[in-house]
Amino acid sequence: MRTLLRLAGFRAALAYTTLLLVAMALVLGLLYARLADNLQASQDNLIWREAASLSLIHQRDGMRALAQTIETMGRGQGSYLRLSDGLGAFIAGNLKTFPVPEATDAEGWLRFRDGEVPVRARLLQLDENLVLLVGHDVADGAALLARFRQAFALALIAMLFIGLGGGAFLARRGLKRVHDIGAALQPVMQGDLSVRLKNAQNDGQGGAEWQALEAQINAMLARLEKLMHATRQVSDNLAHDLRAPLTRLRARLEALLVKGDGGADNEIGAALEDVDGLLRSFNALLTLSRLESGVATLQAWPVELAPLMAELHDLFAPVFENKKMTLRIEGGDDLQLKGDAALLGQALVNLIENALANAAVAGSEVVLAAQKNGAGVVVSLADSGGGIAPQDHEKALQRFARLDESRVGDGNGLGLSLVAAICAHHGGTLVLADNQPGLRAEMHLPATV
Repeated sequence: MRTLLRLAGFRAALAYTTLLLVAMALVLGLLYARLADNLQASQDNLIWREAASLSLIHQRDGMRALAQTIETMGRGQGSYLRLSDGLGAFIAGNLKTFPVPEATDAEGWLRFRDGEVPVRARLLQLDENLVLLVGHDVADGAALLARFRQAFALALIAMLFIGLGGGAFLARRGLKRVHDIGAALQPVMQGDLSVRLKNAQNDGQGGAEWQALEAQINAMLARLEKLMHATRQVSDNLAHDLRAPLTRLRARLEALLVKGDGGADNEIGAALEDVDGLLRSFNALLTLSRLESGVATLQAWPVELAPLMAELHDLFAPVFENKKMTLRIEGGDDLQLKGDAALLGQALVNLIENALANAAVAGSEVVLAAQKNGAGVVVSLADSGGGIAPQDHEKALQRFARLDESRVGDGNGLGLSLVAAICAHHGGTLVLADNQPGLRAEMHLPATV
């Protein structure tokens, strides 16, 4: 019993049963009171009819005829009659002595007993020297009320046991389901995140609430599995990506120790470039982790797209000219969204740098555009480079992802994954499409977050 009381389901069933018992007791109490009132009214009407009949005989035929009628009626069962004078002397009836009342109410009704038989009676003044007591046996009515009280008590007890039994059954069934879920999740404790819970609807052990819970648990497990896979991939790729620049940095620093001449400046500059690359990788990785883990909170302010795009154009236009490429801006006028201007700017910078690194085709044009799309905004960057095969679009958004398996190119493979994380942070998505030729990266962002 103590175990059951610790179960929320059983406590809820107990509380519901208590409320139901109170409501049922009130209803049955009202029914009992109504029944008792109706029985008493019926008994009182019978007494009043007999009293009215005897009073009419007295008025019409006199006291002698009244006494004879009372003697005749007194020999029947159930009636109690006594005719006496003003001093209480017995004249006629089946009550030789005046009964001792057990109770008298405000309306003048008497209650007394003839042996074990309960009687309800009324005392009437027929004239100034004649008093009539008319009563009736109420044992049948009392027995009927007693049977009703017993039935009501049994109904309440039965309801109590049914409620407690049903609550215990449902609570234990829910507890069993929890134990089953716990048992099914045991492999997760051993590191197997591929485990999924079976649907409660299919095994007949639950309803919509269990389906919703298991769906949430399965979604959580899928997310954890994806994050753990990404973490393992990050560890492997990070070790691979950092080995080359660290090796070059060590070699150059050793060369500085050997040379000790003016050539050290160039070597130091190259070493600093490698260090800067490492810092960019770590900063990008830290930002990505904060965004994907939900640690970073969105600082949403109105962001005008046209000035942001113009600033980026002015910043990167010389770089494109050096590579004999063109950066062009389309749209963006009067477009505004709520978001973090710094993060949105970083996302666009990553897209532009990705185009410079992977789509550097002399004479080509890169278009940075923004346009309204329903209730949101689409900011896109389209290049004319080699593009990405459709089957590799999802892979290109992964951390440290590179489409060249040798991983000999520059970059850390975090650019597009960071852009995707920034879009998700703003409630949007990053979509890669074929620009025919080249790649079209579209940031689908809501106007408000």
